[in-house]
Amino acid sequence: MKKYYTIGETAKLLGVTTQTLRHYEKIGILEPTHTSVETGYRYYEFNQFHIIDRIKYLQYLGLSLSEIGVIMKKGTVDGLLPALEQQWQQANQALEAIRARIKDIEWYIDYFTYLSKMDVAKVLYRMHMETRHLIYVPCYEHDELADMEIRLAKTRSRAELQPLSYRRQYGYELTTAGLFQSKFEPKTYFIYIKNRPQFFTPYYKELPAGEYLCFRTKLLQEKWDTTILKKYFDSLPKPSTIVALEFEDNLVEYMNADYEVQMLLQ
Repeated sequence: MKKYYTIGETAKLLGVTTQTLRHYEKIGILEPTHTSVETGYRYYEFNQFHIIDRIKYLQYLGLSLSEIGVIMKKGTVDGLLPALEQQWQQANQALEAIRARIKDIEWYIDYFTYLSKMDVAKVLYRMHMETRHLIYVPCYEHDELADMEIRLAKTRSRAELQPLSYRRQYGYELTTAGLFQSKFEPKTYFIYIKNRPQFFTPYYKELPAGEYLCFRTKLLQEKWDTTILKKYFDSLPKPSTIVALEFEDNLVEYMNADYEVQMLLQ
């Protein structure tokens, strides 16, 4: 077995570049065993190969060269384990972030395809809803749509609310009187958040879980037929919790958007 291997031979055997080996030398992680005074050629011994291999797999595990340098100088497993545990924690945090992103993508796919899956022959239909979490602002009698949008945008921009995980499901809470007169009379304007905030904010509320009677309409055009609603609730108490959720089918124009109106049954 040869005692010395040139930098080129070492690089080829271990699947690195000669520039990488020179960089290791420059930052003090691994120096050649011998450098020719006459030629300046660098030579490595076989027992250094495992060090190069270890540097490679530690980099693969996420450690920086500076971290590896400190660990190699300590020369013990005890010096390595804390760095690996930190990388384990960081990798798991990254994995959780990826899983959360996948769930968000799935949610948006469901959102943009929701109405296309509905049976258009059903004028009224019932659905069970789980508890939903909202950030909302009040609406006033003479509000324009822009007023509501700006009010909600300003609220979302508050420092304590910015970190919340929002989902692009906008909607309105409607008045009972307005609903049964085919009038768009919003009480609040809101957007979904994924979870209950871990702090108090007056801009948060829940939509209660329960059985909802639903119908689909172009809410902003105020053209839904109230006859069937009045007939349905003829002998029942009228709903007090009424929300209208926007479902976008156009990424530019929103006045003609479809909404699902949901009325909590008592």
